[in-house]
Amino acid sequence: MLRDTAVVARHTVVLLARDPGTLVAYAVMSAVLMVVVHPIYERLAVPGTSGVLNAAGGTAVMFTLLALDVAGEQLLAERDWHTWARLRACAAGPAAILAGKALPLLALFVVFQGLLFAEAAWWFGLDLAAGGWRLPVLWLAWSSCVTAVGLALGAWLRSRGRLGAVADIGAMIMMGLSGALVPLDGLPGWVADLAPATPGYWAVRGFQSAVSVSASGAYAHAVAVLTAVAVVAGTAAVVRVLLPGRSRA
Repeated sequence: MLRDTAVVARHTVVLLARDPGTLVAYAVMSAVLMVVVHPIYERLAVPGTSGVLNAAGGTAVMFTLLALDVAGEQLLAERDWHTWARLRACAAGPAAILAGKALPLLALFVVFQGLLFAEAAWWFGLDLAAGGWRLPVLWLAWSSCVTAVGLALGAWLRSRGRLGAVADIGAMIMMGLSGALVPLDGLPGWVADLAPATPGYWAVRGFQSAVSVSASGAYAHAVAVLTAVAVVAGTAAVVRVLLPGRSRA
């Protein structure tokens, strides 16, 4: 399975390298956006919390949510090119195929989040050392969650139009409810009540607690929720790939 996954991953890297425009655009926009929204987060920060950390975490969540459809595109592109049936007919099983599609995206999302936090440290003095190993683990958990959800959408939806609509609308709703776009303290109370139902909320909360030893319980809870969502979404993608008729869709 490892060899099959590596083959599919190498194929995915080639496809992403041939058309990197979307991911590069999202990365640049996120870097610029963090500089713009940082003063807002500083003014709205609750006493005892870091405005720059909230800005970096919120922007990282927004970036990955905007790239949600990129993961789904990896499956829909195979259908458009009429190569999906050939891919399924190879020795690689559904889990290896999806893992091969996911790993390059995971790596990209983790790297881009790392760059955003490095920018926050450089420009605004964010203490990355305070986060230690917790920040990279959360980057990985959040990237896994978004990638798995994107693959599930790409597996179940039957056109790029539907994927784009669901991914974009879902991303905007999640950004608003999670506190990634505007801190929850500056939003109506009903938004805060709905926020825990979105994975983005747990990512934002995880970033806020990653640099605080006293908030280790909240951090562990956030990582657990994101991991659980990734597992459920990944399982949904595998189930759809196994269903008959997918190659004829």
